Amino acid sequence: MEIRPKLTHPTYLAYFVALVLSFLLLLIGQTLGGNNERQVILAFAHHIIATLALVCLWFAKKENRGDLFVLVCLMYFVSCYALNRVVNVFDDTTPWFAVYLILTTPSLLLFRYMNRLPAWARVLAGFLAGLALLAYCYLALYLLPLYPFSIPALLAAGFSIHTFVPAVLCAIVCIALARHRLWISGLSGMAAGLVVAITFCAMYDHRADELTRLYNRRQIQGAGNLPAWVEAAQRLDNGPVMERVLKRGIVYKEPAADLDIFSFDEISSRNWEAALEHDPLVMIASYACPQMTVPKEERMKILEAMYNKRHEGEERLWSGRSLYTSYVSTRVRVWPELRLSYTEKAFTVSNPESWGNQEAIYTFQLPEGGTVSALSLWINGREEQALLTTKQKADTAYRTIVGVETRDPSVVHWQEGNRVSVRVFPVGANDTRIFRIGVTAPLGVVNHQLQYDNITFQGPPAGFATEEASIEVIGNAGNITPPRGFRGAGTHWFREGGYRETWSIQLPERAIPSNRFAYKERSYSITPYNLQRGDAQTEIVYLDVNAAWSQPEFNETLRLAGNREVKVYLHDELMDVTAANKNELFEALHTQRFSIFPVQEIKDAEHALLITKGPTEGPSLQDLEGSRFKEELAAYLKDTVQPKVRLLNLGGNNLPPYLKALKESRAFHYEQGGLLLLKVLLSTDKFALDTESANRVVIDQAQIAIVQTQDSTAQSPEPGTAAAANAPDHLMRLFAYNHILRETGKGLITTAAGHEELLNTAVEAHVVSPLSSLVVLEKQADYDRFGIKDDNNSLKNASLKSKGAVPEPHEWALIAIALLSLAWLIYQRKWKTACV
Repeated sequence: MEIRPKLTHPTYLAYFVALVLSFLLLLIGQTLGGNNERQVILAFAHHIIATLALVCLWFAKKENRGDLFVLVCLMYFVSCYALNRVVNVFDDTTPWFAVYLILTTPSLLLFRYMNRLPAWARVLAGFLAGLALLAYCYLALYLLPLYPFSIPALLAAGFSIHTFVPAVLCAIVCIALARHRLWISGLSGMAAGLVVAITFCAMYDHRADELTRLYNRRQIQGAGNLPAWVEAAQRLDNGPVMERVLKRGIVYKEPAADLDIFSFDEISSRNWEAALEHDPLVMIASYACPQMTVPKEERMKILEAMYNKRHEGEERLWSGRSLYTSYVSTRVRVWPELRLSYTEKAFTVSNPESWGNQEAIYTFQLPEGGTVSALSLWINGREEQALLTTKQKADTAYRTIVGVETRDPSVVHWQEGNRVSVRVFPVGANDTRIFRIGVTAPLGVVNHQLQYDNITFQGPPAGFATEEASIEVIGNAGNITPPRGFRGAGTHWFREGGYRETWSIQLPERAIPSNRFAYKERSYSITPYNLQRGDAQTEIVYLDVNAAWSQPEFNETLRLAGNREVKVYLHDELMDVTAANKNELFEALHTQRFSIFPVQEIKDAEHALLITKGPTEGPSLQDLEGSRFKEELAAYLKDTVQPKVRLLNLGGNNLPPYLKALKESRAFHYEQGGLLLLKVLLSTDKFALDTESANRVVIDQAQIAIVQTQDSTAQSPEPGTAAAANAPDHLMRLFAYNHILRETGKGLITTAAGHEELLNTAVEAHVVSPLSSLVVLEKQADYDRFGIKDDNNSLKNASLKSKGAVPEPHEWALIAIALLSLAWLIYQRKWKTACV
């Protein structure tokens, strides 16, 4: 038969179209989520297509059956992965292996035309077929434990035929290579694949040994202040092989001890939302390497520190692996003259599964100094506002209801590093839930421009979500630089389309006018903040060195230090840096991916300067809970006589989580800049002063200070005066949140008591803080049961409906008198008319 008739043979074309249709259905199923009714329907459709094609082989001509049988086997092969979404055998296929199969499997179709292909194409087809054969052999061996069960089940239920498809494909490839004498190119393909697999196994074994050595060395020595996993995370390579070593059994499936390849594992207590991935290289390497000795919990902590996987490390009560975000609404209001913003984000989270409730967990990254001031959850089609209470009460209520009673709560908690986590439960089968979160935050100042950055989140994937976003500018907008894709003019901008994670808006920096928000005989106003420096003699310099430093930078810092004593921290002790050992010390310190400098080792803080530069990776203070390092740090910070450490950050806005948490807690006098700033500070013996007080908080990134005052003008403001209330309530919210951070800062680390009075500040301003959380419960009886009460003397949930200040009590009285007077006039007029 000529090649053209082979290409246009109607029966072959019909089978080929059926194969393409089956593959397209598989791609469609990829967008439908996990195990649900639609996936079951698609699995049956795949099976029916392949089975009908198999039955029709009996009616095909004998000379065509061989080529058609290849197509049938490929249909069943596609059907295997469709069925896997319903009956979990392989788990989710890792992306690289899916691409591998898509590129190599079509080589089986080329055998039909092998005699007509040029020599180079025959060799290439044989090579790809050899790579495909390697994959089929792996899958056939992986399914080997199922053969005894699938053979008898083959007679009862046809679905078990899928078990033998990889083995049949192995036979097809071997017969084709032999028939066309392409064993050399085929074996070359298999050899290339084996070389890659063996190389990966060797690298995997080396990385696993490195992890075990670093972890166990610290465990055995037992003299370190930090947990063993911290040292491992500091020195481990962060390449893809090491990541797979750490994720073994967490993200990537590992061999089961009892050879049970079905996955019916219990729900993970951590928020690793994706289902287990089946990576053949990891599976083979796991068989070749001994059992991992580093516990899963410790490896999770390493992943959180090395790859910023804190969202995945969140504890969860229910699974959320099938959830996705289907809709996002973003509404932003900006006050450029006050350098304030308020953002409302509403989310629709969907569960495509056909049974079972799931828990949605979102983590939001907030601007520095920003806080959550509103939360609501739709219950029975109605938006229910959150109440603010202690973090402990909110957590107890959520855990009790979700863990035992499985009803409707939502909660938002404060986290270290300007983060908050929102939990919503339940997201029912084939259902959606809607929640809204409000964020009050300052605008950043970047290159003499005000900048608003979109509030980003991690959670159920939003790759296919639609979004509506709008921006409203209050006051003098000036020359606005809107985000790409936004339409509008002047003070209103909007966009519709797919969800976009990162975008920003730039506005011209303007002078801050007189402003005031009045509430309960107190007033709040924003004033410009300019860095103020005072005398600060430096006698000793501490360098926090890690992989982010360069050798020239290190040497220049030593030169600028001059004759001052310079120390670094290495091997659990402070070491003096000298001309003789500086290169050796730098090489040892530079191997650390991140560093954790023991602030508690600084004895003379008044005359000391700590210089840091580092990545944003690393453990947080919460990760160090229970360690000797944390205990010694807490004891150091408890000393109220101890002056604050001066910290200079050479890394711009980047700070590792550990130092960032200390900065938020106001443990430092802080400046950031480059080596030129270091030269100025050391030559002038100056450093930034702490200008905060009980009635004044500073937000560095916005270059503003918020001042609280108590004076008579708050009692009787006159319209048009500086004392008139002309600013939004967000001034009070920002002041309260940053005031709480300042007052509780060291206490959060030292676990000191006496923070209860600050809870009233959080309740009054209605802000989420280290002491307070927002919670939505289904019924009033639930609030009563957990002792959560609505405080009428508070600002309540923030809203876009409120633009200005809350009236003072005397203003409410004036409004009431005006309304009564108006009612009396109307009644008098009607009475006179009636009398006439």
